[in-house]
Amino acid sequence: MRKILIVSGLIAASALPGPPAMAAPPASHAAKTELALFQPRTIFKSGLPRAHTIALTFDDGPNAHTEEVLDALKALNVKATFFIVGKEAHRHPKTLARIAAEGHLLANHSADHELLSARYDAAPDRLLNELRDVDQQIAPLMKRGDKLYFRAPYGSWKSQHADILNADPRLRNYVGPIFWDIGGDISMRDGYVMSAADWNCWRIGWKAQTCAKGYLREIRRKDGGVVLMHCIHLNSAALVRAVVPALIEEGYNFVRLDQMPEYRQYETPGAEIAGTADLAHLAKLAVK
Repeated sequence: MRKILIVSGLIAASALPGPPAMAAPPASHAAKTELALFQPRTIFKSGLPRAHTIALTFDDGPNAHTEEVLDALKALNVKATFFIVGKEAHRHPKTLARIAAEGHLLANHSADHELLSARYDAAPDRLLNELRDVDQQIAPLMKRGDKLYFRAPYGSWKSQHADILNADPRLRNYVGPIFWDIGGDISMRDGYVMSAADWNCWRIGWKAQTCAKGYLREIRRKDGGVVLMHCIHLNSAALVRAVVPALIEEGYNFVRLDQMPEYRQYETPGAEIAGTADLAHLAKLAVK
């Protein structure tokens, strides 16, 4: 689904197996700690470019195609972060439980995936309910210590949204809104695909291998980053299988968002996320 960034009225672009933990954040981050997690402006900086590290993020699920994406990630032993849409989670609760059971991080992408325009500031309960719906579905599946992250639909965000959400004692524990480094658009140079956005690849009829070329070239230029993909399309899993093995071969590390030092400066001091799920329980939910 197309991603459109609107910021301040301007348009702009459980233990986990696998890679070792990233280095601790610089001490200078302590001075920049915010007392509320939702920021008035979109969080663009991830700290991953030039770190040879990838954070795969999948938006808009779960749906029937998400199962195949999970199969591909499991075969590759790679963990990711899934930004969940509430209405889809209600339709696919087993898939939602499977995402958590297999060690991926659940995150919030709103209940209805609507553009969060100024009308939500005029009706604060509407904005709160967009996030509460997802939070109530993912919280029981999260383990103690898991962090909470939010990505705004279409990348649209207003500073007033942060004021409303930070007044809620539960929702203020979210870090966000999170943006991405890679996967936001298609660009060409001399007939070569230099970057790609999966939703647009499928819209213009590209195959997964062609779309993957754009992703890989952008990742290699930046030497890492937060990668935007979707887990809801027919070709979503094929794209994972076309992109990830090459990155593994090239020695890239893969992390969830909660393994990224750059985002720790936005965490509310002393906040304890009361996740209670365990992997055995989640596995049962995923097959019921």
